[in-house]
Amino acid sequence: MKKEKRARKNRNSLAILVVFVLIAVVGFELFQVYGKQLKDARAELKSTSAQLEQQQQENASLQADLDRADDPAIYKEKAREQLGLAEDGERIFYDVNN
Repeated sequence: MKKEKRARKNRNSLAILVVFVLIAVVGFELFQVYGKQLKDARAELKSTSAQLEQQQQENASLQADLDRADDPAIYKEKAREQLGLAEDGERIFYDVNN
């Protein structure tokens, strides 16, 4: 009788130990998987935040241009920068070293 109880107790202890080991292994694997996903999500959030900030700066610049749309100087500035035009009497010098 005592041997049977002791054998059962040993089997129960072994079963409990196996269950705890399995739970620990599964928990560790889940932690690694979700930890990687969390790290990737944080990196994506950082990248997206940087893009958002850049886009907001561009929007502010465009809004400033819209606010100055009635100013004739803005037309002259855009003509010089984007089209390479000059006013009468102005000379354009090109830097040939670059």
